[in-house]
Amino acid sequence: MKVNIVNEPEKLLSAPQLKKLVQRICRYFAVKKIRNRQMLLKKKELTVVFLSRAEMKTINYQFRKKNKPTDILSFASGDPESLGELLLCLPVLEEQAKRQQHSLQHETAYMLIHGILHLLGYDHELSKAEEQLMFRLQDRCFEEISRLFRSNIQSNST
Repeated sequence: MKVNIVNEPEKLLSAPQLKKLVQRICRYFAVKKIRNRQMLLKKKELTVVFLSRAEMKTINYQFRKKNKPTDILSFASGDPESLGELLLCLPVLEEQAKRQQHSLQHETAYMLIHGILHLLGYDHELSKAEEQLMFRLQDRCFEEISRLFRSNIQSNST
């Protein structure tokens, strides 16, 4: 899957690293028995956009009537070739990472997984059961992706 990065953040992973991360997440879910996984096999691209706090606040209000910036928003695409768009707010991700005492890369990877699950039809706001299912899938994917990511970093540094 082609991954487009818009407004590449300097503080985060490079565009090639972000693309590789998103592709790994998509491959992980493509082989799991999850809802709409065939979309990951059919769709040819996904766009990841990084927004400022003000931009995210405006879009969050426009689409969700919440007058504050949020960490991530997911939008399905009308283009049959595209899985959709993930909008991330780096300042919010930084705050969350600091509050939870982990890296910005950790928080970003976790939220990318979250956004992709939304694009696949999961919604933690629908019910408690849906919330538990979505977060269980999110945690399992994050554990696997983190293991791969750590092993690649270690093998690249030796």
